[in-house]
Amino acid sequence: MIARIAKYFSPPRALNDYATHIPILIGLAGVREIRSVLEFGCGRYSTLTFLNRSAFPRLERLESVENDAAWAEVTNDPRWTLKLIDGEISDSVSGLDLEQFDLILIDDSKTSAQRAATIRAVARQEPQHPWVVIHDYEIDEYRNAATAFKHRYPFKSYNPQTGVVSNSPVNVAKLLDRQIKQNSTLEPDDITGWLCAHPINPENLVDPF
Repeated sequence: MIARIAKYFSPPRALNDYATHIPILIGLAGVREIRSVLEFGCGRYSTLTFLNRSAFPRLERLESVENDAAWAEVTNDPRWTLKLIDGEISDSVSGLDLEQFDLILIDDSKTSAQRAATIRAVARQEPQHPWVVIHDYEIDEYRNAATAFKHRYPFKSYNPQTGVVSNSPVNVAKLLDRQIKQNSTLEPDDITGWLCAHPINPENLVDPF
């Protein structure tokens, strides 16, 4: 397990600590047309949330990069592509066109050093279009690795924390954070509850850039 840095924790650790980024992901899908997603590290919660048509109504393409076959979700959804690699996930970043994606999730690897390397590799590409979501953002290594992004916003309502970073302003971050705090009695993996808290009208989605 990746070591956690306790000094940043304010709320108690969530019972389902693998899912604390779900409220942020659903909220982001409610304010931006997210058609293409890249995730470094797939899993039961993120992968299936992205493929949930209620949570991500405009999703056309989900590409997952993983180096641990045990975490590779099995689904027949034609929108999903799994890239299973040997070696470090960070080494795969340079071969990807990050500008093709609206959202990038970094939740990979078994050690904090490996995930920090992925964050730095993404930052070196200087992507302008995608929002980048980082799970376990309370960890110093991840925050330090993300300093190359011009804009960084930590969501602290749940423990582990989630960060949203970008090279363009994420003008909705404070509003979204306020909505999550107001509904933080919900369990983070309560997708139905969060869809009610972050109502999505696909006809009215606006790209805030």
